[in-house]
Amino acid sequence: MMEGQIVFMIMMLIVLKNTQLIVGKLNTEITPAEMILTNGYPLETHFITTDDKYVLTFYRIPGPPHAIPVFLQHGVFESAADWLHIGRNKSLALLLSDRGYDVWLGNARGNTYAKMHDILAISDPEFWNFSWNELGTYDIPAAITYITNISNKTLFYVGHSMGSSSFAVMASEKPEIASNVRAMFALAPVVYDGHIKQPLLKIVAPFWKEFQWIAKVLGIHELLGRNVLFDFIANHVCPIFFIGDFICSNILFFIGGFDRDHLKKGLTPSIISKIPAGTSVKLFVHWLQQMDLGEFRNFDYGTKDNLKVYGSPEPPNYDLSKIQIPIAVFCSDNDWVESPTDAKHFYEQVPNKLGFYEVDHSYNHFDFLWGLNASSLVYSTIFDLMSQFVD
Repeated sequence: MMEGQIVFMIMMLIVLKNTQLIVGKLNTEITPAEMILTNGYPLETHFITTDDKYVLTFYRIPGPPHAIPVFLQHGVFESAADWLHIGRNKSLALLLSDRGYDVWLGNARGNTYAKMHDILAISDPEFWNFSWNELGTYDIPAAITYITNISNKTLFYVGHSMGSSSFAVMASEKPEIASNVRAMFALAPVVYDGHIKQPLLKIVAPFWKEFQWIAKVLGIHELLGRNVLFDFIANHVCPIFFIGDFICSNILFFIGGFDRDHLKKGLTPSIISKIPAGTSVKLFVHWLQQMDLGEFRNFDYGTKDNLKVYGSPEPPNYDLSKIQIPIAVFCSDNDWVESPTDAKHFYEQVPNKLGFYEVDHSYNHFDFLWGLNASSLVYSTIFDLMSQFVD
C-alpha cells in the first residue's frame, strides 16, 4: 500500500513539474484590481516589503476619511481575487466598503500577485524557502504595520483558511504587532487540521517526508502555480454550457466539499482562472505535517536540524494562550478541509473568545468566500460583531 502511494506522489509531482515548465497568460485572467474597478469601486495598489525582502501586492478599496481598516487575508493556494468573485452586494470586500470601512486585500508571498523579492528571483530555490510560519512572522506583521501607519487606526482582520493560521502565528509570536488588531474573524480556520476529510490530502499527509524528498529530487520548489493546464481548464472547459460548469464545480467540490446549492452558476471560469494561485512546496509540507500530527507547531526539519534551529528534537508548538485579540470562529460540518472539531479546538485555546459559529451544515470550505448567501449566513454576523469595536 505504501509503495503504491509513493508511486502516486511521484507521478503527481512529475505532472505538476511538467505543466509548470510552460507558463501562459490566462485569457480569462482579470486582476483583482480590475475586478474592483469593474464593480465601480475606487482602488489603490500598494507594495509592502517584508523584513526578509519579499514584496507583497495589496489592493486597497479606500474608505471615507477616518474609516476603520479591515485586512482580508486569503488561504493556501488562494489570492486577493477570491474575496471578489461573487461581485457587488455579495462579496465581503465590497460589502465592507459599502459600510464605510477601509478595505485591504492581501496576497501571501509566492502566489500569483506576490512573486517579487528585492534580491531573489523566483527561479532561485531560496525564494521558495518559506512555510506558513514565515507568513505569520513576516507577511502579516509587515502588512498590519503598513496599514495602521497609513490609516493611523487599529484594524479588523478577517482570515480564510490558512489566512487564519498565519494570523495565529503572528498573534502568538508578536504580541506587539497583534495589539494593533481590534478583533479577528476566522473563516474555516486551518489552525488544527487533524480531522481533515479531503480524501487526497488524507492519503498524502502521513507521507509528508516522502513527498518532501520526492519534490527535492525532482527540483520542485513551487506548487500549483498558474500554468497552461489551469489556463486551458478555465478558458476552454469551464465555459462549456452545462457540462463545463459541472466539471469545474466538481473540481472545487472535490477539494472543499460538495455543495452545489451555494455556488453561483457560471462563476467557475472566474474562480478557476484564479485558483490555484500557487505557494511553496515547503508551505504545503508544513500543512501536511499539521494534518498528520494534529498539532499547531513550527516546521519539522527532522531531529538533527530541529536541534540546530529550535534547540530541541521536536519543533515547538505555538502558544495560542498568548493571543489576546478577541477572536470569532466560523465553520461548517460539510467543510472537507477544516472540520468543526478542529475549529472548536482552536477556539478553545484562545483566551479572548468572541463567538463560535457553526453555519449551515451544507457549507463547504469555499462558501465562506463566494457562497450565494454568505452575506446573510456569515457576513451579517461579522458586521454585528465589528460594531462592538467601533469608536
